[in-house]
Amino acid sequence: MKFSSTTRTTRILGTTAVAAWLALASAPSLAGNYAEGDPRPVPLASSTTRAAVTADAQQWLRSAPTQGYTDGLAQQAAVVSANSRADVAADTRLWIQSGLAAQQNGEAGADTTRPAYRQAMAEYTKLRASPAYGALVEQSTSRQAAAQSRTTVR
Repeated sequence: MKFSSTTRTTRILGTTAVAAWLALASAPSLAGNYAEGDPRPVPLASSTTRAAVTADAQQWLRSAPTQGYTDGLAQQAAVVSANSRADVAADTRLWIQSGLAAQQNGEAGADTTRPAYRQAMAEYTKLRASPAYGALVEQSTSRQAAAQSRTTVR
């Protein structure tokens, strides 16, 4: 079957038209300035003069609150935890064992309204009140003492 030159031309023009239409349809997504956000900064044109901005800033500075600490204001004392290393290590192990670590590092994060988080928190509270916590503290203390004696002997 032979194609006439007009049929061939029509096919080529049709294919070209479809390709051009697809290119035009996809052009906005290639521009980089779409809904997901463009990392490039967009320049903003301002109608306010530099002198007006400077005057406004100077006026604000005259009535601005005191910045930072002043001599007249007393700083609060820093609160230091009384937990030993063994307490912290035992608490961390219970946190992991109860499932709170998985909840915290999961997709939802520490969402206290989720039933899975509440269940993990209840498990953590139960483990913390149990004798297992004291055993973990003693275990961590003995490990720490053993590690210290090994480094002291060398």
